[in-house]
Amino acid sequence: MRNIFLAGSTGSIGRNAVNVAVSYPDFLAVKGIAAGHFTQELKEQVIKLKPAYCVLSSKTECAKAKEGLKNVKGVKTKLIFGEEGLHEAVSDGLFDVVLNAISGSAGLLLSYRSLAAGKDLALANKESMVMAGNILNKTAKKHKAKIIPVDSEHSALFQCLKSGVKQDVKKLILTASGGPFYDKDKNYFKNITVDMALNHPKWKMGKKITVDSSTLANKGLEIIEASFLFGFKEDKIDVVIHPQAVVHSMVEFMDGTLIAQMGDADMKGPIGYAMSYPHRFHNLMKPIDLTEVAKLEFFAPDDEKFPFLNIARSSLREGRSMPAVFCEANEIFVNSFLNRKISFNKIAQNVESVMQKHKPFELKTIEDVIEAKKQAESLSKKLISGI
Repeated sequence: MRNIFLAGSTGSIGRNAVNVAVSYPDFLAVKGIAAGHFTQELKEQVIKLKPAYCVLSSKTECAKAKEGLKNVKGVKTKLIFGEEGLHEAVSDGLFDVVLNAISGSAGLLLSYRSLAAGKDLALANKESMVMAGNILNKTAKKHKAKIIPVDSEHSALFQCLKSGVKQDVKKLILTASGGPFYDKDKNYFKNITVDMALNHPKWKMGKKITVDSSTLANKGLEIIEASFLFGFKEDKIDVVIHPQAVVHSMVEFMDGTLIAQMGDADMKGPIGYAMSYPHRFHNLMKPIDLTEVAKLEFFAPDDEKFPFLNIARSSLREGRSMPAVFCEANEIFVNSFLNRKISFNKIAQNVESVMQKHKPFELKTIEDVIEAKKQAESLSKKLISGI
């Protein structure tokens, strides 16, 4: 039996994780959950799962939860809030695995504190690995904890890499659905609206990650994440557009062999693998029927239309604090776009401007990462305000 702490329980990853856990009650138990707000959905999760902990984002939300659950019989969940609440929960010896599905850089400290507490980390929060990859790896090694990727692409690479040894790997190949604009003319991009960017052809996700998919910033972040997770330089990591989203990523070996991980576009697959590793759950998701798929297409991404790929590579080559600044600046300017303060094309331009102004420094502690985050925020706000 593995006891899970699930952060981001009401998001798309969180909901899928709950479904996986309740489908395999002899193997998994969600003993802790965290969410930003006390909603009807969160209340139902508390009643259904009866977790030992429920962590909210603020004292106000925690008070709402206490009020909303006060007359519910059989619920003895401890309701706490904030970063300290998360720290208290993941430090409890009750938990074996922390699944971090918090959106954005807000998930950074949870990843670090989970590993520092010796918990295995099922990582769906790519931003924390992008911002603090070396620190998280060292912390995991020191405390004998594992980092198991939940992003479908990195889960695929994690599985494919088991087909050989690292020195025999020629390159990692990340697949991208391409979002809604991969086949559009470059002139089309200047007229892209928020509603257009949020209209993903394959999946319904949170707003930030959906915009990242449309700009391919998400794939840029994944290049950096893959580098830190698996120990390969950026020139060993390729990206291909694959609209069918059947092949989740591939590894090419020195002998010319290409190993691909394929499956239904169902996040229960990588979630279940991360929580059951090194084993696999039976009948976790629907097998793909290759006769129905019929064709698999792959295209090289257009770097002019999608400059984020090269911007991400540049941040990784520069190293030190630059990937953290890239990650945080992108998050800020995506939010500016969502709030209709900047145009679609300005997201990448502004991120690059912030990186050019930033003076990179070594990241030795998690506090250094937080400082890089603050500097990115300051530079971004100055750019937005025109200072």
